[in-house]
Amino acid sequence: MTNEETIEIGARIESDGHYATVMFVGPVPPTSGIWIGVEWDDPSRGKHDGCYEGVRYFSTEHSTAGSFLRLKKCNRGVPFMTALVEKYGRVEDENELVRPEEMFVLGTNKKTHVELVGAQKVNMEQSQFCKLKEVSLNGMHVNGAGNMGDIARNLPNIRELQLSNSLISTWSQIIEIVSQMPLLKQLDVSLNRLQLPNVEDSRKNVCVPVEILYANRLNVDWQDVNKFIVLFKSLLEFHICYNRITYLENCSVYIENLTLLNLEGNPIHEWRNVLCLADLKHLETLILNETDLGEIVFPDGNYPTVHFPKLVSLSLSNNRISEWSSVNELNKLQSLTVLRFHRNPLVEKAGGSLEARQVIIAKMSRIKMLNRMEVSAGERRGAELDYIKLYGLEWKAAGGGTDPTKLSSSFMDAHPRYVELIKKLGSAEDSEMKKIESSALKNSLIRVKFKNPLLGDSPDLEKKLPLTMTIQKLKALIQRMFKLPDQGIIRLSYVSQKMIGPEIDLDNNMRDLSYYSVEDGDTICVHC
Repeated sequence: MTNEETIEIGARIESDGHYATVMFVGPVPPTSGIWIGVEWDDPSRGKHDGCYEGVRYFSTEHSTAGSFLRLKKCNRGVPFMTALVEKYGRVEDENELVRPEEMFVLGTNKKTHVELVGAQKVNMEQSQFCKLKEVSLNGMHVNGAGNMGDIARNLPNIRELQLSNSLISTWSQIIEIVSQMPLLKQLDVSLNRLQLPNVEDSRKNVCVPVEILYANRLNVDWQDVNKFIVLFKSLLEFHICYNRITYLENCSVYIENLTLLNLEGNPIHEWRNVLCLADLKHLETLILNETDLGEIVFPDGNYPTVHFPKLVSLSLSNNRISEWSSVNELNKLQSLTVLRFHRNPLVEKAGGSLEARQVIIAKMSRIKMLNRMEVSAGERRGAELDYIKLYGLEWKAAGGGTDPTKLSSSFMDAHPRYVELIKKLGSAEDSEMKKIESSALKNSLIRVKFKNPLLGDSPDLEKKLPLTMTIQKLKALIQRMFKLPDQGIIRLSYVSQKMIGPEIDLDNNMRDLSYYSVEDGDTICVHC
């Protein structure tokens, strides 16, 4: 057997920084010698689909993903321990650890060389493989376990392993590696193309104690997931981002104990597909960013819903959600306290992130953290009061002004918390009720400067604010901006750029900026 024939169909190779799977090994007439037919991970890299000069040698998923290479152009990778030694092995020559000519900082027309202190000490510690608890071989072209037992003898204490972007081609090879790490808890196999385990592999009683698995960008669907997830029987956190998952039916019993599931970047499209996960009784965190979701509906009609009983944190950023009815539905989740909701059409529809934030807080009674910012008691009270005023006229028109028990069903469907809020805070006076105007007028923005002694000699901060922002909301914003411990210590005033005179106190938390005639270019003074 020649050297060329030792490469196998299905093997992974790297060439000029690009990754591919071997699909064919053999002659391609009329040329001489052996050619390696590959399917590139990046389909724009190739020239055909495996058909050359009218002859079909192999097939690719995309029409331009195929190429023929000579073996010398194919990097077939190295065993696990070879890659480990290359990255973590002891280097005797200190100059090999850090190249002085490559250590510099660029300044204005000047290059300043710097010294990295402690590189040799770090190398000495890392080269003691038996003490390593975390290993990252990302991009090191690992192609397999190598000699069985080598990993177990040298790495008895590994807790976290990163094998992303490797040349491993099968899940069986992954298992050969991690089965030698009895203490392993976290595994990352992202950015690989792994052949699914066969029935025999799945039936093996392999003990892989991994609790956290990253399997991002593997080009798999949910059916594929169910085939390899059986290898991991202790999973608590599962990250399966940017794959081809659309349907989530027939969930494996091996994910029933998950506390976190990250499906970001998958084309799920419909909320009914997400509901297939509702039986995960221990699920606390669900990440659905960028999944093309457009609407949220719980079919049971219950409040609270029976679905996702333990769900505490939900991420829905970068989707197509455009109606407040979806936010009303989210309020049915009995344990939900943390929500991420950036960059949905509904945010712009509300007039911007600040306006949307206040309405979401008012509609969702249990939210304590929204878009990574804490919802304080003061901010909640302000948001709920403003909501009562904003929809007060609509409430009266629906019957609330005469007999609150006979509100129209359409109003109750649109504002399911409104009656609850009135019982809690009281209804608004007629003079306080706001006419909902066009978004262009309602959400007109002004640019103001913030002057605060905490800034010292630093330039004043500038920010665009809606004229409809109440002083209560402004204080909540300032508390976050300057990391102040309590809104109660904040006193605000403003100075007009047009009129010379004393500072004007912003002393009523329920009034908005337009009430005080704050204009574009004015300065808000923060006193603590």
